[in-house]
Amino acid sequence: MIVLWVAVLWLLGIAGAFAQAPAVLDVGAVPGLSASGRVEYGRFLLMNLPRAFALGSNGYSGWFGGAGTIEDARAKALASCAGHGGTNCAIYAEDLRVVWPGRGPGLLNAVPGPLIQINGHAFVPDPLFIWHGPASATGLYVWGHGKNGLADSRGHQPQPYVRAFNNAGFDVVRFDREPMHDYPDEAAEGLRSALVTLRRMGWRKIVVGGQSRGAWTSLQILDTPGLADAVIAVSPAYFGDGSDQTARLYSFTRAIRSPATRVAVVEFSGDGFVTDMDRRVGLYRDTLPSRVGAFLLIDRPAGITGHGGGNTAAFALGFADCLLHFVMDSVPAAACPAAVR
Repeated sequence: MIVLWVAVLWLLGIAGAFAQAPAVLDVGAVPGLSASGRVEYGRFLLMNLPRAFALGSNGYSGWFGGAGTIEDARAKALASCAGHGGTNCAIYAEDLRVVWPGRGPGLLNAVPGPLIQINGHAFVPDPLFIWHGPASATGLYVWGHGKNGLADSRGHQPQPYVRAFNNAGFDVVRFDREPMHDYPDEAAEGLRSALVTLRRMGWRKIVVGGQSRGAWTSLQILDTPGLADAVIAVSPAYFGDGSDQTARLYSFTRAIRSPATRVAVVEFSGDGFVTDMDRRVGLYRDTLPSRVGAFLLIDRPAGITGHGGGNTAAFALGFADCLLHFVMDSVPAAACPAAVR
């Protein structure tokens, strides 16, 4: 509960700092919410789309997000509100907008098309996130998806924890990779080149992150200082057997030279792509702290398992706030409170 309150207070502070903050982020404007209701609204704001938050006339609430259709989200939010004792429940907010009667939804900035397209790679602002633009944004989060053979993962929403960065004013751009041209070293080179261009566009802070192959590629760019202010690698992996992965990881971690970049790595128990997790975690601990500006390891948190553990609401609710503060605080914490095992 303490972690969630910190997240809500952070969000209130960020919303107050931006005159044009979208109405959906204004927790204080939700009428009649109790203290626990504010915490629940903070949880709702960490969910991926589609999502809906329902409010009863007596202040009780309910929400649903991250799966199905917007019609499903509305129905389940209303049912949740009623199940929690809400009367005359109605939808207060859905997706990125407030829809409460008598409350204007507020204008959202138009989301531009691809910023960079080259050699099967594209850097695409995600229309399912709030867009500020480089002059107004807190920073830019560049997200890299995983790879599933020749299946096309372009257009997939980033993991839910990235919502915490968007809620705090970061723009979100997907690093979309065409499956037939998606090789680790080529993707890393494309990312290095694009980050130079994106930095010139004017964002004050750049975070690079991803899941699986996207996380692997994010770590690869750390051989070049100054490309990113922070890297967040969740379940880094690529298609190869476990021993080959560890050998390659051993090789490129020793090429890292990013003394100003903050780096967070997340690993989960039961990850089928990692056959020697203890050795891998030891490699992170032995190698990264001396080669980067700050290092945070979320090591196999209790209750979240598998290669896709970062896709879960549980991970977002438990760790999004910690990752945001690791990137933003003047003195970053060396551990997440919820990660203590």
